[in-house]
Amino acid sequence: MTELPNLPFDKPALLGIAPRLRALQEEGPVTRVRTAAGEEVWLVTRYDEVKALLAGGRLGRSHPDPERTAKAKLSALLSADDYDGEEASHTRMRAQLVPRFSARRMRTLKPRIEQFVAELLDRLAAGPQPADLHSALSSPLPVMTICELLGVPFADWDRFRQWSTGITDLSDNENSVNSTRQLVGYMAELVARKRTDPGDDILSELVAERDPQLSDVDIARLGAIVLFAGTETTVVRIDLGTLLLLGHPEQRALLTGNPELVPAAVEEILRVGVGDSGLRASPRYARSDITVGDTVIRAGDGVLLAIGAANRDDRVFPEADRFAVDRDHPHPHLAFGHGARYCIGAALARIQLTAVFERLFHRLPGLRLAVPIESLRWRDDVLTGGFAEIPVAFRPVAERVPSRATPET
Repeated sequence: MTELPNLPFDKPALLGIAPRLRALQEEGPVTRVRTAAGEEVWLVTRYDEVKALLAGGRLGRSHPDPERTAKAKLSALLSADDYDGEEASHTRMRAQLVPRFSARRMRTLKPRIEQFVAELLDRLAAGPQPADLHSALSSPLPVMTICELLGVPFADWDRFRQWSTGITDLSDNENSVNSTRQLVGYMAELVARKRTDPGDDILSELVAERDPQLSDVDIARLGAIVLFAGTETTVVRIDLGTLLLLGHPEQRALLTGNPELVPAAVEEILRVGVGDSGLRASPRYARSDITVGDTVIRAGDGVLLAIGAANRDDRVFPEADRFAVDRDHPHPHLAFGHGARYCIGAALARIQLTAVFERLFHRLPGLRLAVPIESLRWRDDVLTGGFAEIPVAFRPVAERVPSRATPET
């Protein structure tokens, strides 16, 4: 009997994908593997097949027979155990949240995000060197943005960041559960306050609707999901985008000399900067028999979608491993998912990334890593991966580069 490949795969290049993952992609669109939790699942690696499975509604987070699955969880906040009610619950959640991320609201929020970026960069520029870009910019910006959107006091952002990171803890399920409980509990207290002191924010809107099917705990949980989903992955993308540009000086020069390329650069960062995202999470499960290539995935089988590999599929993206800020993107990357599972906060993440990479290298000229890139530690202990710190240095700048932001009073 052939030994199954074991996840996670070794990844020698910090910003690349695992060679074994690439080899499996070349062999075919789907293969049987064993997860770190010991569960045998199907790994789908090619773009067309991953995209189809994201869109088709044929995979779910819950299993019809939970006792058959490994005990590892996606996270205490995002895991699903109600097989029969999962799709209906997901549909209700999207119906509540999608209107809250309207184009009008995103346009309104954009100047505030630009202001946040400018202020964080000013603080970073004025501080000692080497500095930690992760803690000074990448980590606080998404939390500040979500606090603004939800109507959460900025003074509590550090607590939220700690809880959000704890939720993703793959090595300590108790920490994930406790972090989830603390975050939802805080949100429940905030929801109660919104009933008497509402604001122009998502939590206040959900409270004001007085939906009989939506309790205060339900609203609190929605708020916790928004805060978690809207922070962790954006933090990682800011760090990865910075490292990609630092590691490709010709692309950085092209971007700084042609600021109109920033939107395309953001899409390329999103495409390339996914890595092996999702391969350490608990799998999705087939809700019916699915044919992928020549393979039939049976109902109840676990499935992992290798989005990072799909986004580097040469069948779709020519020279897929090449990072190019001026790349044309006729095919959408899958960093935000696809179809009914497409990320609600995709537009918000793009605004934040655009605001960062419009300003970063102008505000911090000569920005460079202060340590060898090989010394950076990719976090294997949390669901979203990412880095513990990004030490950087740069040339001092006497005054701030003017921002296009229009601060609100």
